[in-house]
Amino acid sequence: MIHREFSLFPPGGVLVWLVVAACLVQAAGTGIAAAGGTETGEQPVVELSLEKAVARALRYNRDLRVTALGVDSSRYDLRAAEADFDIRVTPLSSINYSSATGDQQTVWLLGGAIGRKFTTGIRLELRPSIDVSNEEYGAGIGFSLSVPLLRGLGRETVLDTVYSREYALRSAARALHRKRVNTMLETVDAVYSCLLDRKLEDLYQGQITLLDNHLRTTRIRERAGIARSMDVYRAEIRVREVRDSLNRVRERTGNDADRLKKLTALPLERRISVSAPIGYTLIEIRPDEALRIALAHRVEMIQAREDIDEAVRREHVARQNILPDLRLEADYSRRGSNRYRDTFLFDEDIWSVSLSSSTDIARTAEKAAWAQSRLDVSRRRLDLTSRREQIAREVRMVLNRLHKLEQQIGLRREQIHQARGKQELALIKFRYGEADNFDLIQAQTELQKARVALLSEEVRYIVDGYRLRAAMGTLLEFTPVAGTVARGEQ
Repeated sequence: MIHREFSLFPPGGVLVWLVVAACLVQAAGTGIAAAGGTETGEQPVVELSLEKAVARALRYNRDLRVTALGVDSSRYDLRAAEADFDIRVTPLSSINYSSATGDQQTVWLLGGAIGRKFTTGIRLELRPSIDVSNEEYGAGIGFSLSVPLLRGLGRETVLDTVYSREYALRSAARALHRKRVNTMLETVDAVYSCLLDRKLEDLYQGQITLLDNHLRTTRIRERAGIARSMDVYRAEIRVREVRDSLNRVRERTGNDADRLKKLTALPLERRISVSAPIGYTLIEIRPDEALRIALAHRVEMIQAREDIDEAVRREHVARQNILPDLRLEADYSRRGSNRYRDTFLFDEDIWSVSLSSSTDIARTAEKAAWAQSRLDVSRRRLDLTSRREQIAREVRMVLNRLHKLEQQIGLRREQIHQARGKQELALIKFRYGEADNFDLIQAQTELQKARVALLSEEVRYIVDGYRLRAAMGTLLEFTPVAGTVARGEQ
């Protein structure tokens, strides 16, 4: 019989097993900690004050950044249009081989062109060149001048593309400003919505605590024969109503938080804590004064006025395009050629002067474009009137809403005062058995509704204060694009 003993800790290996066990314990602890971190979501809470939320939205909002890319694209379009008036250097090289019966010829040419188009429509070009044909060398330098005599003469016509691109860039900058204002308004509304949800949640939670205490007291009084079963049922129904209101607020809290995270470009899984000032002062401004400020500061009015200026400018260009396309073209070149030497003596002169035109006699398309441009001027002027009326309506609507909220806030405070007195009286009667809890629960319900309405209307008043500043164009300062100043911004 063979008997063997196996030891879990062989001689000399105790230390090794201890090290392995320590590593396993550490790994298990790390796994538990990681699992607990994932479970409890131990990411730091993002503290968002009103100023921080607005600043983050104006910097990181994705829709706003897309609009800003449109401004950059318009800026590159303008640079491409301005490049048409830069000095251009165009190298030219070619090798040609031709063969015929009894004749073979190889020609290569090396040269280029240096030219520029001026803002008056004149084109000037310098063309140096060297060419070789079999064993004969040649060199020359040429000048060419092209002057428009009717169509295409003058800065307004020649710079049409540049002016159009500048107009597009300024329009994109104003669109970006309007997007910034709307983003700021949405962020302010989201911040105060989250704050309102939190305060309503605290209000409902406190109401539930009071109702639970009242329900326990009513049950005790029922067992003692002082209260009726109807009092218990009435209290239980009211508790369920308030709990249902609390659940709806909690659901809205998550939606408002997600909306704020989207506006500020925060991950949806991050937790946020929102803070904003609740205090406010009543806004006192005359409607005519608010409208005057709005018409002077709204970028929509600046855009509408420049739309008219741009339409008038394009009408002038369209009218000038009706003229015939008549051009004066002059060329001069001086050359020299020899078999091996005296190539650069330039002893040959070549002159040419011509008038050219390639215009349709009827010019039907040009006349139709001119007629359409005149219609566009009329349409832009009507748009300016419509825009002014729309801004007036916006200012008047916000002012009326603020005035109405101011009256409602005063009424809610009176309701709260009356409901509190009614609740105290009903509570005294209920304690002394002079009445059931019907009046008490009704007074508590009225008090709760008045408090909820007061909180909601105060938050709406604060947010509408920002909307009034946006309607007057003073919420954010607009900075025109550098280097392109429109007439409406001068």
